[in-house]
Amino acid sequence: MTAAATLISGPARVDSSPRALARRLQPGDVAIVDALDLDKGAAAALAERRPVAVVNVQSCISGRLPTTGALVLLEAGIPVVESAGAAALTIRDGSAVTVEGGTVSAGGGSSLEGTRLTLETVTARVRAADEDLHVHVASFTATALDLLDQDADLLLDGIGLPELRLPIEGRPVVVVTSRFTGSDEVLARFARERRPIVIGVGEGADAARAAGLNPRIVLGDVDGVSEDALRRAAQVVVHDGEGRDAGRARALAIGLTHDWCEAGLASEDVALLAAHAAGASVVILAGARAGLLEYVSDRSTAGAGALLSRLVASGSVVDSGVLGAVYRHRYSAVMSWGAFGLALGALLLAAWGTPEGHDAIASGWSWLADTLGGGR
Repeated sequence: MTAAATLISGPARVDSSPRALARRLQPGDVAIVDALDLDKGAAAALAERRPVAVVNVQSCISGRLPTTGALVLLEAGIPVVESAGAAALTIRDGSAVTVEGGTVSAGGGSSLEGTRLTLETVTARVRAADEDLHVHVASFTATALDLLDQDADLLLDGIGLPELRLPIEGRPVVVVTSRFTGSDEVLARFARERRPIVIGVGEGADAARAAGLNPRIVLGDVDGVSEDALRRAAQVVVHDGEGRDAGRARALAIGLTHDWCEAGLASEDVALLAAHAAGASVVILAGARAGLLEYVSDRSTAGAGALLSRLVASGSVVDSGVLGAVYRHRYSAVMSWGAFGLALGALLLAAWGTPEGHDAIASGWSWLADTLGGGR
């Protein structure tokens, strides 16, 4: 293949978060992200938007875990360049970028050197990392047990969870995380028909609004949430599992009425447990982690906390990705009567075209007229 044939160009779309970038990525863009060990779910969100290439600041698969995000992109026919360096994040959003081999060139003649990935090299690295997966699972399990011992009151008894002021008992709840990309038609239809209470977790509140959902509760770090989403919410619970004050400072700065939660779990887990504790009939998690590997790959305690939270609320939690397999469309009374009316009209029209049917309808009409007219 010639060098000219491998030249790729398009406008740069830059965001350190692959999932956040996926929400605004357009076909033909060059996606520039910062993700060590690019996970399968984030890669799938990018691939769905059909960029012409994906450039990663860090390694897509470091060898620590058998992450398959790069495989997802390559199998979708999307070229991937990894280890392009932090300078890639300084490329101006929307500027023209070309990718040739592992070289990424932006306007002004500046260029960055990364590594162009192939299916063969990525497959080999995934296979090698898979051999040590049991070690990481064992370490993850130990972390989960430590966390359970530390936060038993919160996880098992709900002590420290925020009180959700909307009437939730017996109603469905949708928890939208920042990983949600907003391309779920089944979830959108469920929301229209069942009118669930939507909880937007941090920037997930804006992702929910972009998907046509109405987050009535915003919970988490609100520093990056649009003021419009915050003002429209019936309740705002400021929370940061790492104890940072940026969200609370912003809420105070804009004069936002809010509640405060000091729980040490991640905000999405607090939202999940709070909805479960409030008696939700079902909690649908939009933007959930996809499988054990995504839990294990989290270097902090967030992955362990998420798994424990799912276990605690397991009787009521459903991932939005499987909603299509368990939810059946509910037809409204208007639609049902409308369909019945159309069917009846078609039947009468067909009968009118036959002599017997014509006479029967005429006789029936005369009888109805006489009856309603009182025999006159």
